[in-house]
Amino acid sequence: MRVIGLSLRMIADAPMKSLGTLIGVTVSVFLMLQQASLLLGILARVSAFADQTDPDLWVASAGTESTDATGTLPASRVGAAAGTPGVAWAAPVVQGVGWVTRPDGVRELVKVTGVEAPRYAGLPRTLAAGTTPMSLRGSGRILMNAGDRDTFGGARVGDRIEIDGRAVFVAGFFRDMDPHSPYYYLYANLDDARALTRILEDRVTFVAVGLAPGAHPAVVKARLAARIPHATIFTRRELRDAEIRYFLVRSPVGVVFGMGTLIAALIGAAIVAVTLYSTVVDRTRDYGMLKAIGARRRDLIALLLAQAWSFALAGIALGGAAFFLVRHAFPELPMRITPAMLAGVALATLVSCTAASLLAIRRVLSLDPAMVFRS
Repeated sequence: MRVIGLSLRMIADAPMKSLGTLIGVTVSVFLMLQQASLLLGILARVSAFADQTDPDLWVASAGTESTDATGTLPASRVGAAAGTPGVAWAAPVVQGVGWVTRPDGVRELVKVTGVEAPRYAGLPRTLAAGTTPMSLRGSGRILMNAGDRDTFGGARVGDRIEIDGRAVFVAGFFRDMDPHSPYYYLYANLDDARALTRILEDRVTFVAVGLAPGAHPAVVKARLAARIPHATIFTRRELRDAEIRYFLVRSPVGVVFGMGTLIAALIGAAIVAVTLYSTVVDRTRDYGMLKAIGARRRDLIALLLAQAWSFALAGIALGGAAFFLVRHAFPELPMRITPAMLAGVALATLVSCTAASLLAIRRVLSLDPAMVFRS
């Protein structure tokens, strides 16, 4: 406790320098949280199709890298999958892109996903109030992401929109599948989706598969692979990972946000290093006096670490508070927070501040106690 008290007094003795250090660490923490949360938020959107739908397994064409890089399968594969031991049900899903003309004349790219009654496998599990899977019953009906309503002129149930010149009507809304690419998600019944995406009746984009109770995904996947040649089979987790991997490989997003997080940590460490080292230089005689009166090496190390950790803890608290205020003020930004991410940023801050104190520690340990007796 004496070490902590002394370290706080030394910080308070140089208020402007300490304030500058605290601001630097706070900005560093804020930037790390911002960069990491934006990356996690974007990746959550990338993997939303796998995460927010119920099928346990997905059968796709050979060589499929993601839902954005796939072909089609013969529709007969649905029956083959349904007859595989361990499969409770199998259903066709079709997917393709088209253009919607907004009320203001602007054209928007949409990804249309077709699902089949009565199971509607592949439909987002979170539907808006008043919307059910049965909302798709009937020709020419689509479900739209509730978050995209403003993009399409404040769309409401019953509104008419055109997809590549074909008229459809908004039948309801779903949630938690926000767009990450140049397109928006729309859902339609299977026949309408075929017409909108020009996928032939004897072809499907995916076969969605549900497991029988007690069936193991890996075992059923192996059976499907043996039964359906020339196909790629994903578990839900594998499809999620494939989506993220494809996105990161095809875009510089991961590198950009990863570098931003690293640079933010280095900025905080550099500021703490400069401050602690300059403080030691300014108070060389004080540290020499401590050594002269019997302060041990571990006491001096503890003193400097206590100062570094004080800056780190205060910066974590202030930077975290600033981040959550910004996140609350701008809910439209895809910032996703997890306990692991918060712990990782806090640990990175403590590690960087600890590493930054090494220069100051070396300087203090090399001091000659006799210097305090020299004029």
